Amino acid sequence: MNLKSRALIGSFLGMAAVLCYASVEDSAEAGPHLPSQAAADVLRSHAGTDGAFLAAGLVKDSYSKDNLATLLQYPTDEVMVLNLTGAQIRQAFERSVSLFPQPNSSFLQISGFEVRFNKNAPPNNRVTSVTAGGSSLDDGRTYSVAMPSNLGRGGLGYFKVWDKAKIVKTLPGVTMEDVLRGKRFAESSPRWSSGG
Repeated sequence: MNLKSRALIGSFLGMAAVLCYASVEDSAEAGPHLPSQAAADVLRSHAGTDGAFLAAGLVKDSYSKDNLATLLQYPTDEVMVLNLTGAQIRQAFERSVSLFPQPNSSFLQISGFEVRFNKNAPPNNRVTSVTAGGSSLDDGRTYSVAMPSNLGRGGLGYFKVWDKAKIVKTLPGVTMEDVLRGKRFAESSPRWSSGG
């Protein structure tokens, strides 16, 4: 094999490695997913809440950058607002990273919060810090969080963290598709970071 052939094969293998890496990073189940995070930002703004959650299991693998509604597995889900304590939010984030780095349909794409975690720590002790609106999360404080009704009712195992009693309102006549239709993807920094 000549030098040119080896260089071409090496280049192809390098591109394949990059594509494999990108496919994992592009999955909402594998960690921070910027399109889903952008959708959570739109949801939070529309609902006027402290934060917003969008679980990976409710997100499609492909979407149009010009229409964030195309991300949704269930576009007709209503928008719910829950009042959650800081302790419950922390518990939800622990659930998100419980399987990390393996894919997890319960992984939350978030707005209004930033989470740092140690992927090598034992389960339920992985989250090392959380900020809410730029300040440290207060476990005793109540925060308003917008999310799709599927998640609000405890879907994807979140019934272990909150129950229907935490739902304070459902936005009347508004679906997730209504909120996200025609909204463009705006890139932002990942809200999840891993140390350790």
